[in-house]
Amino acid sequence: MRKEEIEMELAKHTDTILSFPNRGPWGDSRYRGNCSGWIPAYFINKYHAKRVAEVFAGSGTTYDVCRDMGVRYVGIDLNPNPPRDGILSMDILDDAMELPDGFYDADMVFLHPPYPSIHNVRYAGNMWQDTDGTRILRDIQEMNFEDGMKAVNHAVLRAYNAMPAGSYEVCLVGEIRAKGEYRSMMQNLAIPGILHQTFIKLQHNTVSGRRTYSGSSDFALTGHEMIAVIKKPSGYELAFVMPKRYSMDIRDSQMATWKDVVMAAVRNLGGASNNEEIYAALEHHAKAAANVNWKAKIRQTLQKLAQSGLITHVGTGQWAAA
Repeated sequence: MRKEEIEMELAKHTDTILSFPNRGPWGDSRYRGNCSGWIPAYFINKYHAKRVAEVFAGSGTTYDVCRDMGVRYVGIDLNPNPPRDGILSMDILDDAMELPDGFYDADMVFLHPPYPSIHNVRYAGNMWQDTDGTRILRDIQEMNFEDGMKAVNHAVLRAYNAMPAGSYEVCLVGEIRAKGEYRSMMQNLAIPGILHQTFIKLQHNTVSGRRTYSGSSDFALTGHEMIAVIKKPSGYELAFVMPKRYSMDIRDSQMATWKDVVMAAVRNLGGASNNEEIYAALEHHAKAAANVNWKAKIRQTLQKLAQSGLITHVGTGQWAAA
């Protein structure tokens, strides 16, 4: 495809919603999970990139785009036999392996990582031959969500470390629903440097979109993916937010108020509960331990909750959620 034709098509997109129903003449449409070549083409054009590097190069889509746009390209992939000459076989999770030289002067690095925990998509041993039988263990697609996102973030940081100041790291990630659980890769993505902008990529012609799902659900079909554009401001600085999951009992939380914990106790005890049961539910937790008059505070809070109509006084020292 001629560069002029590519630029004419890209000029139609002027906001942060990217919709390309036609994947373009690049890559291999049979390769599960690969994106439209118009996506890397859009960012190459927008940021005037002359040198592009890629992690998770897959079927060679971005390689083909760069060839048609006259842009220098280098990519890496776990595949031991990459489908394009410009893609090198490399495990980005192995820190003993150095990134190719092209990452160190790239104007833009593009990452479209595997989406962990989508178990009906296979790369190692399916999209490509796992010749030594061990690469499947390092295939992010085969990992659970938590381990997979740690691996994705490791790749994001490694690529960022190599980038020169002023360059862009473009990360295309998905919103995943599997086995009744919804997980956002974007929400769990490490953002080194400066989050320059985010984009929404509309999905077209997906396998999941052609399926019929039985039964009712409070989920909507996912029709988009997210793109984070990260800009590197300086040569030395590595400043990033690493998402971390916190899990604690509300009764031990410093930010929880007495209204929060007493209301939670009444609800969790269920039906009608008395003062002693509510005391017992809160006694061995930080909220009570921090107040010598905690029982009086609980009674006071119960009265206020009853006055507001959130709970009902059903008998002497007995309460129920309204």
